Amino acid sequence: WQTISKSQQIKTGEKMDPKTKSKSERGEQPRKRKRNETTNQFHNRLPDGTEFYSVSKFCQAYVYNKIDKDNFKRVTLDKPVEVGCLSRLSDKSWKFGSRQEFCKYVKPRTPSDLNVGFQTFIDTYSDIGPESLSLLLNSVKKIKNSGYQPNIITWRGALRKIMTTPYLRRDRYTLGVWKRNKVLYIQTRQHDQTDFADMNERSQRFMYYGYKFEEVCTRPVGGNEQQPNPNCCFNAVFKSKIGDLRLLYGGEVDCFDGKTNEYVELKVTRLLEAERQIRSFERYKLLKFYCQAYLARTSAVIVGFRDDDGKLRKVQKFDTFRIPGMVKNKGGEMWNHKVCLVFLEAVLSWLWDVVPEASSSGDVLEFEYNGDQIVLHSSRRKPYEHIPENEYW
Repeated sequence: WQTISKSQQIKTGEKMDPKTKSKSERGEQPRKRKRNETTNQFHNRLPDGTEFYSVSKFCQAYVYNKIDKDNFKRVTLDKPVEVGCLSRLSDKSWKFGSRQEFCKYVKPRTPSDLNVGFQTFIDTYSDIGPESLSLLLNSVKKIKNSGYQPNIITWRGALRKIMTTPYLRRDRYTLGVWKRNKVLYIQTRQHDQTDFADMNERSQRFMYYGYKFEEVCTRPVGGNEQQPNPNCCFNAVFKSKIGDLRLLYGGEVDCFDGKTNEYVELKVTRLLEAERQIRSFERYKLLKFYCQAYLARTSAVIVGFRDDDGKLRKVQKFDTFRIPGMVKNKGGEMWNHKVCLVFLEAVLSWLWDVVPEASSSGDVLEFEYNGDQIVLHSSRRKPYEHIPENEYW
């Protein structure tokens, strides 16, 4: 997140005091949103009426030509504030308001073998499924009853996909979007990922390395080695604001720093042994790591570097807020975190403006990024979660 100066507060149209209640909480009518200029510039409509947002034109303006730099200063994300949490237990049940599965980070020993327990894992693993908006809504009943009124409710994964789009042009994806009671909901598709059982052993092993790295990083000092349990996780729910839009979203948090109590993100990747690998890591993986950590007020990303045999050889800490500076002067096709924020705010504003109020819970539009444009069209397969009417905001 970025600290908002007084001049930036004036530009966004409203002075923000973290100790002051929102207008909706004070019983006042929020001011009417102005249509985003970046939204207008790249939004268009096909002859059949289909709405689309041109990613290629946005990138031509912001990524390649780097115009309108003043706009970068205007778009800010308020510091995310945790307003709820939930834990998934070993039996896949959920416990609202629980930090039971929230573990403390412990620096792992190197070398460590990330293959230990793999065979047991593949024999017992079952796919968990997509993140549930219903669970998210049930975890924040307290803030709902307080009068807080978000504009958008989603999970961090959807925001991260949108945020990184200008620099990950080949990563196509589809989201479901619908509006109920003047709140826009965004959800990842139910069957977007390959089932674990359909992966080859190499892909399964790479997936396991991530779970095993989490286990060795949260194992108490002197504790016995444990079998990773992918069912267990801790999720926090945040409220924030980007431009004029109030966001409410959830995201998994791996662990916390025992000294500062700040959130820590854990990642594992292959050792970087050549300049080409370093550049690829900085251009693609650091972008994803940064955006994911940034959205969840995570102070650091701990990266484990493994060799081809799955042995953990090195552990390095990346300060979340210093990551953009690491790639700033690298030139070439490196990313700019300010462009990511501009794009996220522009696309969310566009969705808020063009997605109509749904007449029923089945009225879902598909948000499809095809490598050139984001196109909105009716969902044919309806592979999205059904949320009971009484759970909507």
